[in-house]
Amino acid sequence: VVQVLSPENCVIDILDTGRTIRDFIDDKIKEKQVNFALLVQDDEEPFYVANLDSIFERQLRWRTNLPRVKPFYAVKCNNDAAVLRMSALDSGFNCASGDPAGAVPDKIIYAHTTKPLSHIKYACTHGVDTITFDNKDELLKISRCHAKANQLLSCWDVLEIWAWRSLGSAFM
Repeated sequence: VVQVLSPENCVIDILDTGRTIRDFIDDKIKEKQVNFALLVQDDEEPFYVANLDSIFERQLRWRTNLPRVKPFYAVKCNNDAAVLRMSALDSGFNCASGDPAGAVPDKIIYAHTTKPLSHIKYACTHGVDTITFDNKDELLKISRCHAKANQLLSCWDVLEIWAWRSLGSAFM
């Protein structure tokens, strides 16, 4: 196992060939159990297991089946550097705040329901020209702060609206 330190200060373990994901998970659980028994205080963080090959395979499948449609990865789902590098191979980024490290500005869509003026100005000065809006006020605010922005109307899916309504007003 090779350990790489990500920008978020978490260790990423890359499996050597010959070890299965199951072996890795079993070893991690045993390590956590030993640390718990020894009352190691620094071992409270969860661990995550992801297969970067699946990201690559899905991008190939997307490119094969939808060659004219460009996907935009939602950075808020997982902003780990390794995942962002894999996603950068053939897609853009959907960002609600900031920008993914090293991403080319024309590959970023700034998508947030309510954008502070300072964030719109930041996008403008850093070359992020594609911005979503979902109401008149956001449209006007973007137009005033970033006149050359390519604006995309964000539409809620009918089923998504129905799902929110079925939860009741407590979650709205």
